Amino acid sequence: MNPPIRWQDLPRPHYNGSNILNLMASIIKSRGGRTPHRALAGLPPAALRPYRKIVLLLLDGLGANQLHQFILRGEGRRFLALHPWQKLTTACPATTAAVVTTLATGASPTEHAILGWHLHLPDLGLVGTILPFLTRTDTPLATKEFDLHKYLALPSHLSTIRGRRVLISQGNIPTSRTSLAQPWWTERHSYQTLPGLLRKLRAFAKAPGRAYAYAYWPHYDSLCHQFGPEGREPALHLRELDAFLARAQRALRGTDTLLLVTADHGHMQTRKLVDLSAIPGFYDTLSILPSGDARMVQCFVRPAKVKEFLRLVRSPPLQNATACATQAAVLRAGLLGPGKPHPALRQRLGDYILFAAPGHALAYPPALSPEKPPKFGNHGGLSADELVVPLFTIHPE
Repeated sequence: MNPPIRWQDLPRPHYNGSNILNLMASIIKSRGGRTPHRALAGLPPAALRPYRKIVLLLLDGLGANQLHQFILRGEGRRFLALHPWQKLTTACPATTAAVVTTLATGASPTEHAILGWHLHLPDLGLVGTILPFLTRTDTPLATKEFDLHKYLALPSHLSTIRGRRVLISQGNIPTSRTSLAQPWWTERHSYQTLPGLLRKLRAFAKAPGRAYAYAYWPHYDSLCHQFGPEGREPALHLRELDAFLARAQRALRGTDTLLLVTADHGHMQTRKLVDLSAIPGFYDTLSILPSGDARMVQCFVRPAKVKEFLRLVRSPPLQNATACATQAAVLRAGLLGPGKPHPALRQRLGDYILFAAPGHALAYPPALSPEKPPKFGNHGGLSADELVVPLFTIHPE
């Protein structure tokens, strides 16, 4: 039997010049904006400033380790294996909701307090999935009249950028409730397919004036969840993305556009799933359903049940499947990044946080929820597979 893991021994994000947050600081400062955060080492604002356009393209779920293995197999010959790339750490939690909010604001998770796919919202009396704006039972989080912009109160260093700030995303994402709570985007564009995304990028690059665009592609992440990052289907789609990126590079020629390609997180192949609701007495120790993600679960514990909660965490099946940290320890360690804490940060961060061991994932379904197919790829935790992402910097030809 493996010894219990300690959360102190797990990898950490680095916010001192090699993080997604630092990339955003370089972009913001290069466009004349203001941010308190350190610029990215090796890519200072002065290096970005000369370009008329900057495109930041996010490939959801593409971790550096996944990319490295793909290239080692002799793949990526049209773009991914042809260009040098550097490794960044992403923000914590290493999950889409937290990191895309950092990319959309230039703020750290400490500052924006979007702390996972499932977010504890005690002032609304629920746990919600904030990006699709639903409760855990798939009902709307609030009425149409609810002022989500005012409620989330997202700080936005990105809004200080001069000129056009363009959001390019798939389907209804640009006009979703959560997206519209980010009013600093001067333009929003939608597409459905990779050719549609290519047309949007080309149109942005050829438009007059200086501008910045953030573009998002979600499907690689979905395939990694469904089949695992080691699966055949994600690899086949990565071939498609390799060809798409080569076409995008050609389409941007002659437009003085700098193309930055990165990811929000990587994936951990899941080999063992632990259902917290199936552990006798575990839910009884909690004041509300857990929140977060499958590999970083936030637990809100009844004061009278702390001893029982800790006993269960230190017993099978959790004993060797998780590492447990207190809220105070997570904040003291700076896992969520620098900056002025959001007023709701401590409300939304669990009293205790469970970090899944390598190869493990945690489920925390609501009562009577329909059984869902297992996810063979998961993220949100503290591992190099999840935390380390690539950055391609493609200068105009």
